[in-house]
Amino acid sequence: MSKATIERILANPDCPTLPGVAVRVLELASKEEVSVRQIAAVIENDPALAAKLLRTVNSSFFGLSRRCGSIQQALVFLGLHSLKALTLGFTLAKSIDGSGDDEVGFDFECFWRRSICAGAAAREIAQRHRRCDADEAFLSGLIQDIGMVALWKTYSDRYLQVVDLTRGDHDRLLPIERRALDTDHAEIGAEMVMRWRFPPQLADAIRLHHTPAEADEEVQPLARTIHLAMLAADSIRSRRRAPQVEAFQGLAKEWFSISESEADALLSRITARNAELAEALGLEAESETDIDEILERADRLRREQKLDDPALLPADPALLGSELHGLEALPGATDFHDELARRFVSDDESDGVSIGVMLIGIDTAREIHEAFGAHGLDAALTHLLDILNEELPRRARIFRFVGAEIAVMLPNIDTDELCRLSELARRTMGSSPVPFPHATGGNFPATVSVGVACFEREPELQAESGIETPDQLTSATMFALATARRTRNKVAVYKPDMRKEYEGR
Repeated sequence: MSKATIERILANPDCPTLPGVAVRVLELASKEEVSVRQIAAVIENDPALAAKLLRTVNSSFFGLSRRCGSIQQALVFLGLHSLKALTLGFTLAKSIDGSGDDEVGFDFECFWRRSICAGAAAREIAQRHRRCDADEAFLSGLIQDIGMVALWKTYSDRYLQVVDLTRGDHDRLLPIERRALDTDHAEIGAEMVMRWRFPPQLADAIRLHHTPAEADEEVQPLARTIHLAMLAADSIRSRRRAPQVEAFQGLAKEWFSISESEADALLSRITARNAELAEALGLEAESETDIDEILERADRLRREQKLDDPALLPADPALLGSELHGLEALPGATDFHDELARRFVSDDESDGVSIGVMLIGIDTAREIHEAFGAHGLDAALTHLLDILNEELPRRARIFRFVGAEIAVMLPNIDTDELCRLSELARRTMGSSPVPFPHATGGNFPATVSVGVACFEREPELQAESGIETPDQLTSATMFALATARRTRNKVAVYKPDMRKEYEGR
């Protein structure tokens, strides 16, 4: 990975920083002789934090036999490690809550809920196998994905596109980040906590929480624990639960000799602890489905050897017209990447001397979704697809990229022609309302922004554009689309300066 990229991200003034109260607690905790009163005094100087800590300490999450009335009492009953973990976790959460951001994008509430769930899961798992400290596991689970916030703060919309490529599967995020950004959230998160002077084994575990097999003997139990916590959190929160449950069961048995029935019981306890911790923090737990139902469904699907994703099934067929079948039948982002890679090495003359890509995004997609639901957004994409099928040459290949975006691949095309076609699609979309029977008047307006880029097989032209690989071409169109979206309803052609501008933010 590029050290320069990592340094640039960490140098971003908007990158999450360790709050002052947490810094002071860490400093005191590192001293050999420190009194409970000193640490309590630091925490109590932040009344909001102290109140949150006491509420959590007195919740059923910790299950203390008697109620604590002060931070000093909490330190006595829980110990320094537990309270330090809570203090660091909660102050970090407060510093990255996204409040005050004018841009709509990164879902901080969802991020925080998932982090809480992973923290609760890591603590429960560590208490079960006892191969690493439960408080250290709790803190690691709570902040394992903090690098995502740093990447969002640096790359903004471009990083949202990277996240969208996972289609909700968090385990796919690392390779996609590495391909698009030359780094990943695990590496960034580890570097952040190293600079905050966290224990080295905690930083290493965060770095390797997606790949715990790479951890050394000392770090591996903690890395495995937070990897399992990640699976547990996703199984509780995701609509597609069965794969994560099965992975959790298998790895719990392989790594910590936890039987399948014990793993099921552990998931049930994690679900309960997550609800308790969420309630203590004033949040409503997201899991609406009992874990027993999840496990029963996972077992049934495993026997049938078929895993259906309910997110792909239409909730109300009456709202879906037959015209949406074309949208549903489009090849996806994975197919796009595969075909682009094939064309780059193809000797077929039909692939020509260049490959052009248009990345087209529906403007105000969030507002359309809020107004008309998922079916309204599908209607906008279907309308765009109809326009593309009408206006583009037959050699064009169309893909459902991510979210409210469609990608078009055109072989043997120059930049001028690619721009002409993009402008034609943009103007047509803007001048023709989206048919939708549930909107006032039976339609609603929508516009698109388009990012375009070309790969040229001529070496001199490659050097000029800086596009030499499939990933660089994909990345270039994403930069161009992000640029076009700043003003909306615009076509932007990729230029190397766009990359420099984003990297300098």
